[in-house]
Amino acid sequence: MEAFDLERCGNTTMSVAIAQSALDQVLEYVQERKQFGKEIVEFQAVQLKLAEMKMKVDAARLLLYRAMVNAEKGLPSIADSSIAKCFANEMVREVTSTALQLMGGYGYSREFPLEQKMRDGWGWGIAGGTIDIQKINIAAALVGRRFNQRR
Repeated sequence: MEAFDLERCGNTTMSVAIAQSALDQVLEYVQERKQFGKEIVEFQAVQLKLAEMKMKVDAARLLLYRAMVNAEKGLPSIADSSIAKCFANEMVREVTSTALQLMGGYGYSREFPLEQKMRDGWGWGIAGGTIDIQKINIAAALVGRRFNQRR
């Protein structure tokens, strides 16, 4: 079961990578796309979305680093790995959705890689234990005991 703690960190890494890639892609797009005679990056609403995306990606990356740095016996704890995975899985869904929104129809089109990133991001929230399972792991770590979900 301890191997799952390491797997959660791998899953977190994938979610962070997908979100970072979506952010990079949308950053390029908003500086090229023009509306009303100016790049859409000049609109405050777009700037706010970009800042929120960046903060979330960085926070997930830092939670992953914490899980790895705090690792005991060479493996991260269930609490640290579950917190990192859960946050990263929720974050990648939010970041890819926001990127899609900023790109409009282009983000939704299969001609652009963003729609694939969004689908992949949702998949990582299922793989290796769903987001809800991670929240149960986090709660168990908080109270210092495992819960029997089968009775």
